[in-house]
Amino acid sequence: MGDTLEKPHFRPIFNPTKQRPLGTSPHKETIIKDAFRLRTLMAMGALAQILLFAILPYRYAVVPALILALQSIGSTIGQMLFYKTNENPFMNGVVQGITSGQPPSWQTGRYPNAPCSSPIVVFHLGVSYNHPLGPACPGGNEFYTHFMNMVKAMNEKKEEYGLLGMSNWKQTKRATHNAALIIMYFRNVEGLHKFAHDKEHRDGWDFLHDFRKKGYNHITALHETFEVPAGAWESIYLDSPPILMGDTTIKVTEKDGSSTWYKSLVDASVRPLTGMMNRMARGKTTARERPAY
Repeated sequence: MGDTLEKPHFRPIFNPTKQRPLGTSPHKETIIKDAFRLRTLMAMGALAQILLFAILPYRYAVVPALILALQSIGSTIGQMLFYKTNENPFMNGVVQGITSGQPPSWQTGRYPNAPCSSPIVVFHLGVSYNHPLGPACPGGNEFYTHFMNMVKAMNEKKEEYGLLGMSNWKQTKRATHNAALIIMYFRNVEGLHKFAHDKEHRDGWDFLHDFRKKGYNHITALHETFEVPAGAWESIYLDSPPILMGDTTIKVTEKDGSSTWYKSLVDASVRPLTGMMNRMARGKTTARERPAY
């Protein structure tokens, strides 16, 4: 690493690593939850219990439901008792205090001495299924495969595309079958354009184009692109795990030819990062902003 981190103006939260960070795919459990209404899930559970009563004696038929209920109650009580300790699973990865995403230099890994000092490209890639069967609709599995191939290619060719990081999100506008969205951060439009013309994206687009020719129009595919110049963005996180811009990384090739990955999350308690206008390098923070941010 040499002297790439010598006297940085912004203090990084995490040390550089020689291990390439792995991307995360959408959690399958969230997909299943979004595929059914709450009443449908309850009806499925009730039906399962009725079937148990039909084939088992009463004293045995209630055992599965009793085990699940006790496990849920017990885990909730345990989490409440230890929610302020390291045993609280919901605190895993949470960084205490105020932090901000400030990507370091691509060439040296040195963190900037001024906020929002580099341009950024924000890319939204999403899909939703406008069909009663949701992802199980005609063409749903095929397009999901194409969608996940795009995500896999993004992770595998991250440096080639200039991808800093990505995070998964779900719309909550509908009771079920909401849009799944991936928010990505790129170094520049050229890298994003390269992805758009690579095989994985073209295969997905060609599938949808042919799918619509067959008379199907129940699969929504979307993307949005925002090219944001330096000085036109800011970020702040309070007691939060690394997320969004704060969960991005930069790969730097060191003088000895080895690779090092630098995370973008920095301590935001220093003066240049207190207040939205300061974080956008546009002026002094106001008295109203100063206490919290």
